[in-house]
Amino acid sequence: MFPLGKIIILILQGIPSAFMNPFFWLVIFIVWSQYQRAATLEKNLFGTEKISPKDKTLYAVFYGIFGGILGSLIVMILGISITEAGLVYVWPLALILALIDPHLMCFSYAGGIVALFSLLTGFIRIDVAGLMGLVAVLHFVESVLIYFAGHINATPIFIKDKKYGVIGGFSLQEFWPVPIMLLTIITGDFPTVDAVQMPDWWPIIRPPAHILQNSQAIYLMLPVVAALGYGDIALTKTPKNRCKSSAVNLLLFSSILLILSILASRYRIFAFVAAVFAPAAHELLIISSKKSEQTHKPLFIPPEKGEIVLDVIKNSPAEKIGLRSGDIILSINGKELDEPGKFQQILSGYPTYIWITAITPEGKIKELEINAFPNGLNTIGAILVPKNFSESYVVLEKKNLIDKIRGLFKKRNA
Repeated sequence: MFPLGKIIILILQGIPSAFMNPFFWLVIFIVWSQYQRAATLEKNLFGTEKISPKDKTLYAVFYGIFGGILGSLIVMILGISITEAGLVYVWPLALILALIDPHLMCFSYAGGIVALFSLLTGFIRIDVAGLMGLVAVLHFVESVLIYFAGHINATPIFIKDKKYGVIGGFSLQEFWPVPIMLLTIITGDFPTVDAVQMPDWWPIIRPPAHILQNSQAIYLMLPVVAALGYGDIALTKTPKNRCKSSAVNLLLFSSILLILSILASRYRIFAFVAAVFAPAAHELLIISSKKSEQTHKPLFIPPEKGEIVLDVIKNSPAEKIGLRSGDIILSINGKELDEPGKFQQILSGYPTYIWITAITPEGKIKELEINAFPNGLNTIGAILVPKNFSESYVVLEKKNLIDKIRGLFKKRNA
């Protein structure tokens, strides 16, 4: 029987030691810096930040620890070893690829390239099954984090679309510092007093034969800090639904890669399959995701009558009265919003009492009231999609890696 209880206790005892790693705090600083940039974008677009970078960072740390515990448990059950996983080659290559395109920093690309180089040349010895298994586990954890937390800090943005003009959307940028326990294999004559006895079927992902056959080899748990991130644009779906869709696709990808890793630890041919599948399938996910956003109709298009709410500021009057993303404000203080800028024009008079008629995305009419006596309000914290144009908007990048490679060759040929 698998000693699940003992393993969980060891994980919970080991993960806090990752907090002593300077890299953990470096990752937190990087995460905070990214959220600071998002807050600056929100201030430039809307005059205020939706959620403070400090609160976003706290969310990231909380979910990162949760992801670390989950990932550690999967690693222990599968018995994935990083002893010959070649991370010393993967990390530098991932940094080099990031200079070409930030999304290439993902281990799917660097890991696949290093694994293929090892398999084809034999110049470096890599445990392809262990490396691809680790990549699969990290993506599995990422998919879970995206599903539950990818939408929490969505940043409202305006996109300039050729067909619809300026439309509303959300930038999904999440970063998680993940303290995780990994396994390494050491050999020698060690006392077995504190060792945890594993079942005969373990490990599921076998290490290389020369290690597996060593009777003095034992597994050692090491605390490591990983950094996971998620970047996407939600135009045709709500941020929550967009994240769910991305998470399911990534979960499917990681599950297939995990199965290939298990097979690769037993049959060499599957090592080639896993090494090719990791970068190719990951890039296909990105391409299909972008095409999905480009071919479907955006959600937040300015309506003919009224003003559509893209988002509401946290703890604002709009949030407190129940105004939600996707609602269309038909009138304010009895005056129909039949021309651009009329909503803000009415609020510029600092009314002390505000009543709003709005319609939900489901077609339900709702009446909302704000009592702002005695000072009045000139803003309620609702972010509206402009009908004509916006002085600030985000330009949507539509090129994928394949398009960029084609463009590079075209430039060289020219």
